[in-house]
Amino acid sequence: MKVVAALWCAGVVFYFALQPLRADAAELQRWTAGAQPIFSLPNTTGANVALEAARGHVVLVHFFATWCEPCREELPALNRLVARAGGNVKVLAIAVADADQRVQRYFETTPVDFPVLLDRDRAVAKAWNVATLPTTFVLDAGLRPRFVVETDYAWDTIDPKEFTSASATDAGGAPSIKDASNR
Repeated sequence: MKVVAALWCAGVVFYFALQPLRADAAELQRWTAGAQPIFSLPNTTGANVALEAARGHVVLVHFFATWCEPCREELPALNRLVARAGGNVKVLAIAVADADQRVQRYFETTPVDFPVLLDRDRAVAKAWNVATLPTTFVLDAGLRPRFVVETDYAWDTIDPKEFTSASATDAGGAPSIKDASNR
């Protein structure tokens, strides 16, 4: 009985440790830490999907878990962003340490039009220093990280052109991804 109680307590602590700190309004923060490792992970059907295959597009690398309520709310908004972008923005959603069957069941009821990858052992999340879920990195067409948001984000408020237009700025006045990559 003590073992069960200890495991339950450990699970609760782990759950709250991965919950994002809430702010009034999440903002995309400029990424200054340099390149992130290239990865290849299996998708929900077992096929490997490589980040490299998205080169040439703006890519959102989105770390999530099916048990994370803000993550579940954010995934449909990312799907709508991809639809509005008309092929110019790609999303790679990465389920972190989530059971394969749970991920498959979730996406049977909430389908998306982007790859859902399985980071079973958290290797990619660790390599990218992901400490909270959801976390999203915005990569430019050369796969260089330009922005990060370490909480849920209102993707429905973003015009996809903000990611690709040389003259666009985000709500915080930061240069667009294209501007940032030209520095």
